[in-house]
Amino acid sequence: MSQPKVYIYTKYLDNQQTLDLNEALSVQDFEVEFNQFDFPTTITENTILYSLLLDDSQTLIRAENTFDGLGIPVVNVQGLTKGNHWYTKNSLAIFIFPKEKNAQTGVFKQDLAQTYQLEMSDGCEVKVELELKPNGKYRFIIDNPRAEIQTYLYGDWLYRQYPYLELRPENEPYSSAYFEISKVLEQDQISKIDFTQLTVIESKVVPIGCVLKYGSRY
Repeated sequence: MSQPKVYIYTKYLDNQQTLDLNEALSVQDFEVEFNQFDFPTTITENTILYSLLLDDSQTLIRAENTFDGLGIPVVNVQGLTKGNHWYTKNSLAIFIFPKEKNAQTGVFKQDLAQTYQLEMSDGCEVKVELELKPNGKYRFIIDNPRAEIQTYLYGDWLYRQYPYLELRPENEPYSSAYFEISKVLEQDQISKIDFTQLTVIESKVVPIGCVLKYGSRY
């Protein structure tokens, strides 16, 4: 009988949680592999996806008991019959959300770390992108920026409270740009797209009222 493999999606986990999971699962004779991949848009709660070809019927029970012992309640357990090829083997995957999950918005700091493109509209014809990095840094990507906005192109981004995002320029004591975060679901000819939108409240780089967007397909 082969050793079952567990894929842990660690996007929302800190280093200590990752270490605890690795130790607890290894003790239960699981082979553990961690990744930083984005979660499927259809998964919104702590979930185990498992192969229908598990060698041991107790594998799922042992995994659930391990997560429960670490204070990680598994809300949804489902078999996967298509998709990633590794689910066809003796394996399973666990998707873990933060404990303080905002059930209303589902927007976490980790979700905001993306590159946003300006939605072209009246008064918003500037070609600009905003990159929010996982390490808390931001940068505006803009061709031939004016001299007076150079100070505001790099710095730190802060997400203190939904629905507001702040940008604090490098070496500046205060934030100088503010955005309102919103979520919009749209449909094109291919599939549904889940958009995160940043509407400008105050900025030296992008006009007030303009919208920067990042989308992920269902």
